[in-house]
Amino acid sequence: MEAAARGRPGGGLYLHVPFCGATCSYCHFARTAAHDAPLRRRLVAGMIQELALRRERCAALAAGRRPLATAYVGGGTPSQLEPELLAELLAGTVATLSVAPDLELTVEANPETLTADAAAVWRNAGVNRVSLGIQSLDHRVLQLLGRRCDPATARRALALACRVFARVSADWILGPGLRRDRLLAELDEALDLGIEHLSLYILELHTGTPLAAAVAAGRVRMPADQQTERLYLDCCEHLAQRGLVHYEVSNFARPGGESRHNRAYWAGVPYLGLGPAASGYWGRRRYTNLTEIADYLAAVEVGRVPEADIDPLDRRARRLERVILSLRTAAGLAREQLPPHALDLARGERAGLWTLVGDRLRLTDRGWLQLDALEGQLAAALG
Repeated sequence: MEAAARGRPGGGLYLHVPFCGATCSYCHFARTAAHDAPLRRRLVAGMIQELALRRERCAALAAGRRPLATAYVGGGTPSQLEPELLAELLAGTVATLSVAPDLELTVEANPETLTADAAAVWRNAGVNRVSLGIQSLDHRVLQLLGRRCDPATARRALALACRVFARVSADWILGPGLRRDRLLAELDEALDLGIEHLSLYILELHTGTPLAAAVAAGRVRMPADQQTERLYLDCCEHLAQRGLVHYEVSNFARPGGESRHNRAYWAGVPYLGLGPAASGYWGRRRYTNLTEIADYLAAVEVGRVPEADIDPLDRRARRLERVILSLRTAAGLAREQLPPHALDLARGERAGLWTLVGDRLRLTDRGWLQLDALEGQLAAALG
């Protein structure tokens, strides 16, 4: 890797690997379970080529004036790539950039595809953080979510990750079939194994997914909103008792174990996105790549940057984004950044939605549950 450049604060890199072993019933992301070894190799070559194309068109990127502080390989399921192929992807992207000495390099994995051989290859390739998509350790819940993994496999993957990597994160989903006592016991089990970071997502139904169809047909029953909200608040309280800091609406970490990559997103730090459907924020514009793998490869293989959409982010959009992203975090928002009369500050504080500490407004756990509604109010106030 090139030595870190001086000057500008570090940027980020997101690598999107859209391959999965199977499609979970709730998933609406850009991904496919239809892939083979030649396609996986071709995509890796295409992503390396995309970086080369972007370097040709961006003097700052070509000169390495913004060192890479964090890199994140997400999906899909990046662990669907053969270990050596994932190492090749990192060698052709991360290792060619100017990087900070304390680079955080995260790879997502599903439990059934994390093996001891893969973990060893990843670590040798510079991976120092792993994020596991556990979602549940309850067999019935996993079935409802359409997960291929079973609890025993998930437990083995958690133990393996914690043995090999110093930094491990795990995801859980709040959805159908959950029992409070069992869920809290699962979180304790993962913490006792040594994970430093935990993400807790409230399941949303998306039109066109198998889960949405099953709910509509009455085959699956979603919990009432009040039940899910109560479970979320109970988890927040329990994790705080275990010493984790609730530093963002869906994320908890032991002190010092926060995801630096995600924190950079919320702080508005520029980042490159490579791969099908990847988004990036660079040079005061946001772009999204072509979603279909065939379209993406057709573009990069003829030397065309594979962007499908470019958003110049006008002043109002940038301001709203700064406000909402700040409210997502425990640091909160400076009151002077709030649009005038957008929120009834005294009423919200009495209702327990936020606290006013000095010049900052900080949402509570209960307030984070109202984030979508607050975003609507703030957007209306900005006109």
